[in-house]
Amino acid sequence: MRAVMIALVALALAASPAVAYQCPVLIQQLNDTVAKMSPTDPKAAQVKGLIAEAQKLHDAGKRDEAVAKAQEAAKLL
Repeated sequence: MRAVMIALVALALAASPAVAYQCPVLIQQLNDTVAKMSPTDPKAAQVKGLIAEAQKLHDAGKRDEAVAKAQEAAKLL
């Protein structure tokens, strides 16, 4: 049982940095995609707002929430 708990803790610690670095990559990919869209497209404005929220969450250290917000933006595209 102790070995399982140690393995789970190690897995959680290893996954945390991956999420931290995922935010900027997702945000950059979304920004690149939105840049190719027509500026008059209503979806572009919505996505830009979600990207801005994701960036604010990332800057505040709320990595999981930032990734979720970026994924929400990606679904709109």
